Amino acid sequence: MQQTINKRTQGGAALLIFALIVTIGLLGAFFGKLNSTSQSAERGQISSASLAQAKEALIGYATTYRDTNPNQVFGFMPCPDTNGDGDAEATCGATDVSVIGRLPWKTLGLPPLRDGAGECLWYAVSGSVKNSPKAAVLNWDSLGQFIIQDASGTALASSAANERPLAIVLAANAPLGTQSRTTASTSECGLSNTAGDYFEGIGTFSTGSTTLKLANADSVRTLVNNDQGRWITNKEIFDRIKKRSDFKTDIDNLIDDLQNYLNNLATASLPAASAGNKGIDTVITNYTTANPSLSTQKSNVLTHWRDNLLYTKPTTTATVNSTTGCVAVLLFGGERTSSQSRSSAAEKLVTTNYLESANATLFPATGTYTGATNFVATATSADIVRCIIGIPVQISFASNFATFVATGVAVSTDTTTVPSTPTVSFDDSTSSSTGGCFWQPTLVTLAGKTLRAYYEFQLRTADTFALGSGNDNGNGFTFQMVRGDIGVPNICGTENTMGALRQDTTWGSFSFIVETDVYRNSSTSSNGNSGRDPAGNHTAIMTNGNLNHDATSGGTPGTACDGTSNGCLHSPRNMFEESPTPLSHKQRLEIKTGCNSSCTTCVPANHLAPNNYAQITVWVDCTDCNDVAANLDRVAKIPTIQRCTVLNSEMDSIYFGLTGGFRSGTGDQGVTFKNFNLRSD
Repeated sequence: MQQTINKRTQGGAALLIFALIVTIGLLGAFFGKLNSTSQSAERGQISSASLAQAKEALIGYATTYRDTNPNQVFGFMPCPDTNGDGDAEATCGATDVSVIGRLPWKTLGLPPLRDGAGECLWYAVSGSVKNSPKAAVLNWDSLGQFIIQDASGTALASSAANERPLAIVLAANAPLGTQSRTTASTSECGLSNTAGDYFEGIGTFSTGSTTLKLANADSVRTLVNNDQGRWITNKEIFDRIKKRSDFKTDIDNLIDDLQNYLNNLATASLPAASAGNKGIDTVITNYTTANPSLSTQKSNVLTHWRDNLLYTKPTTTATVNSTTGCVAVLLFGGERTSSQSRSSAAEKLVTTNYLESANATLFPATGTYTGATNFVATATSADIVRCIIGIPVQISFASNFATFVATGVAVSTDTTTVPSTPTVSFDDSTSSSTGGCFWQPTLVTLAGKTLRAYYEFQLRTADTFALGSGNDNGNGFTFQMVRGDIGVPNICGTENTMGALRQDTTWGSFSFIVETDVYRNSSTSSNGNSGRDPAGNHTAIMTNGNLNHDATSGGTPGTACDGTSNGCLHSPRNMFEESPTPLSHKQRLEIKTGCNSSCTTCVPANHLAPNNYAQITVWVDCTDCNDVAANLDRVAKIPTIQRCTVLNSEMDSIYFGLTGGFRSGTGDQGVTFKNFNLRSD
C-alpha cells in the first residue's frame, strides 16, 4: 500500500512539474513577443524621427534655394544621392522626370540619418521641382508627381492634381522576403541604388505620376510592406517662401517693372491685349525685347511667375481702385484658392482660375478693378491690380514739327528764322482752288480722355472794313479733328471751305472743326451754306464737316462770346485783321469726354453710353492759357464758345491738323501759326 501511495505522489509531482514547464514556456513566449513588439515600436519611432528631421531639412533647402544659388527663384529641391557619398548629384534624370535615390544628407547639412533597421534614408523628388535639369516653370502651382497610398491602396495624401506631393522621404526598414541589400561598398550608405531591394510598393518614375505604397498595420504584421515615409507638398514649401521679404520684393519688382515699362509708352502705343493667354503675351514679348540686358534674377522671376500675370486694354478707360482714366489694367493673380484649379495648360488660360470676385467677373472688359497694390504675405490670394495710363500724347511744334505732313497748296514752313519756334503758313493760292493742310499722323485717343490744345496765329493782311473802306479778306482757317479709324488724311479741302474736309469726304463725315472765318461767303454753290455765313469775323465749333451756320451744325454765332453759344461773332468786325498790321492772337481748345447728354457732368473714365458726349470749349485771346497739362479754370477764364455733342465711335481716336484757304487777287490773305501744343491724357 505504501508503494501505491508513493506512485500516486510521484505522478502528481510530475504533472505539477509539467504544468510549471508549460507555464514558464508560455510566459517566455509572451514576454518575448512583448519585447519584440516593444523593439518594433522603438524602431518605428527611430524611423519617424529621422524622416521628420529629413523632411524639415528638405523644406528648408527649397525655401532658401536662392540664398545658395544666386539669381534663381525659390523652391527647387536637390537631386538624390545615387553613389552613396551623401552629396546630391549635380544632375539627375531627364527634364520633368521624377527620380529616387538616397537622401543627400551632406548637401542638407545632416548626419547620415537612418531608419530603425539602420538603413540610410531614401528620397524621391518630382521632376517639376528638382534643381537639375530644371523644369521650365516653378511656382506655387507646380504639380507634384507622387500618389501616396497605404499597402491596401487607401490614399494617404491628396491625389488631386494641384495637391499631390512634390517629394517624399522614405525609410526602407528591415528587408522583407527575397530583398537583398548586400554591398561591398565602404561608403557610409552603400552603393546599391536599386529601389526594389528596399521598397515593396514603388512604381515607375517618369514625367507622369508615380504611385508609392507605404506600410499599414496589417502589411507590417504579415510582412508584406514595412516602408515608412514623410511627403512634402507645394503648400508646405510656399507657406514659408511667401513669408520671405525678398520673395515679396520679387513679385513687387515684377509688377513694378512691367507697369513702369507700359507707363513709359505713349498712350496710343500701349499694346492691345493678346489673345490666348490672359492678354499678357504681347506685353511680355515687347518688354523683354525692350530690355535685352534684363538681369538674370528678374528674367527668372518673369519666366517662373508669368502665368500669374494678366493684362487688358478695354475700348474705354477703366478705374483701378480710386484711379480713373486707366487705358489698360495690369494684374497679378494671387495664390490659388480652393475653388480654382491650375493643373493643366488649358486651366492656366482661364482667367477665373486666377482672379477673384468682381475682377473675375469683369475681366477683360472696362469698369472698376479692385485689389491690392503690392504683394501681401497674409493675403496671398488677393489680386494685385495696377493702372496703366502711358505717357499722355503730347505733340508740339517745338518737338514734333518735322512729323507734320503738308497737303494741298500754298503751305510753307520756317524752321530757321527762330529755330526754337518753327512756324507754318498758309498763303493765297495763285493756281489752284485747293486749300492748304498741315496734318499730324499720330493717332490720338479721344474717348475717355481730355484733350487740350493751344496755338498762336497771325493773319498777314489788314482789313480796314471797320474803318468804313475795307474788304473781307478770305477765307479763313480751321483746327480740324477727323475720324481715326481709316488712317491719316492725305487730302485737303478747297479754298472756300478754308481747307477743311467737308461732310462729302470720307474723313470729314465724322469730324470736329474749330473755324476762324474772316470772309463772308454768301454763295450757295461754293460750300452750301445758303447765305448763312455771318457778316463778320467769327469763331465757331462745327461738326461732321458741315460748315453751314444753322441749328444742325454750328448755329448762328452770338455776340455774347461767353461760352453760351457754339459760335462768336467778334467785335470789331475786322478782329484778327487789325490795321495797319494784324496782331498775334491766341486760341485754346479743350475737349472733355465721358459727358452726359447736357455736358453738365464729364468724367472721361466713364466714357460709355449714355455718357458718350463730348464738351468742346474754345477760348479766344485768353491769357496764361498755353499750359496744356491742366484744364483751365472756367470761372477765372470765361470760355468764348462751347458745344456739347455726341462722340461717335468713329471719333474715339482722331487725327488732327491745321487747314487754311486763301484766294489770290483782291482781298488776298494768309496766316502763320506758331507755339502749337496738344496733349491728350
